[in-house]
Amino acid sequence: MLALVTVLGASLVSAHGDEDMAHMGSTGTLPEEAKFFHWPEEPMGWALRVHIALCLIGFVALLPIALVMEMARHRYHPLVQLSGAVIGFSGIVFGWINGHLDNTYARFGWFMLCLLIAQTAANLAFATRVLKRSSVNEPVYRVIGLALLVFTYMAMVLGVIRYLNLCSQGHLGQCISHFARGSALIMGSVVFLVFMRVFGPIMLEIRRPPEFYVSLIMMTVGLIGTFTEHNFFQSVDNAQESWSHKDLQHTMIGISWFAGGLLGVLMTARSHPRFRTPIPSIIFIATGISMIIHQQDLIMSSHVHFFFGAAQVLLGLSTICEITLVASGFVKDRGEPQLFQYVPLFFMCASGMALMGANRDMVFFLINSGIDISTYALILLSFCFVIVFYFYLLVDLYHWLTGTAPSKYNALDDEDLDTSNSSWLRREEELRRKRHSTSSQTSTLNHSESSEHVTPHTFEV
Repeated sequence: MLALVTVLGASLVSAHGDEDMAHMGSTGTLPEEAKFFHWPEEPMGWALRVHIALCLIGFVALLPIALVMEMARHRYHPLVQLSGAVIGFSGIVFGWINGHLDNTYARFGWFMLCLLIAQTAANLAFATRVLKRSSVNEPVYRVIGLALLVFTYMAMVLGVIRYLNLCSQGHLGQCISHFARGSALIMGSVVFLVFMRVFGPIMLEIRRPPEFYVSLIMMTVGLIGTFTEHNFFQSVDNAQESWSHKDLQHTMIGISWFAGGLLGVLMTARSHPRFRTPIPSIIFIATGISMIIHQQDLIMSSHVHFFFGAAQVLLGLSTICEITLVASGFVKDRGEPQLFQYVPLFFMCASGMALMGANRDMVFFLINSGIDISTYALILLSFCFVIVFYFYLLVDLYHWLTGTAPSKYNALDDEDLDTSNSSWLRREEELRRKRHSTSSQTSTLNHSESSEHVTPHTFEV
């Protein structure tokens, strides 16, 4: 299936190769705003290089490792967190030295600095016994660490947007829509990777199958996409332009995601974790097909949307195979997740990367930089491999520090379903007992009433 999609994509690229080179070589056929999106003419200064290196070491390497060590209650966690905070703060300072402080990325750095100071202060308070760990302050400390990890990702995205001058020239709404929905897909793949490798049995305790939460995210993402495609956040003067076919299609995709997510939530709201639904997969396949046949005014944009659509179709098909053929839920008769269960996670991450990279400003940047679709697709797939490798490694580090197995999947048979290990099963058992008790009382009452009306037979000798 993957080979078939690759062949189709290659034929599409070869069929339009000359037109692509014409678009890349000539600026006369491009819109006027396309000239603003190109590789920066000024070379990257030494301060910016040091800023990137220190932030990668501090925020991407050491602080997430410190978060995993905190989850594992490792004794060297305070030292690693303090080292990451110092290096991360130094990276922020070098970003200020580089200049250009009047932009969103620089302002977001102040917010990151506040989170970093709060986390470091709590770490020092715990380490010096000034503040004792409790059931209140310890979860708050861990939430700050998780928030810092999420906002680190947002800072990296804002840094790329700032350096390449994206999300400008009246395309802010479309840019927000692409980056918000793409980031939701990437974060969803990461969350399911962690849940699948660490919290498998907990899926029995949360009362609902994974598709419930996927449908909930789809509702939110669809709602965002519905109101951000047609310059909803622009001023009144700029928002009065006519609707294009792209605005109509993307807005309808947002509506379909909201409606399909609503259906998925309704179907799985009271379901057992094993009773999964293919509704999110059907939405992915429908979205992918619409993107594959979606024609743009630029050939490069059509190619990027084709890549995104292919990733969506593969995501939907692989998820259906995983639900119906590989697993009936997250708990199976095996010691660890099967290898095929990582395939939908990768395609979810790939579709998120392709969706973020399909915004109009990025397409103009690709054309002006002379980057073809095959190179761009390989770049996005490389980022996906790095993301999956990164979080897979963090989970392995957690298992190594805690001394647990790589996965905690338990064998679950029909006898286990009759136990009261989970709240869902407990509720079902209580309802079953009530129904049995009611039926027993009804049958006893009917028997007594029928015995009263029976006339006894007498026999004469």
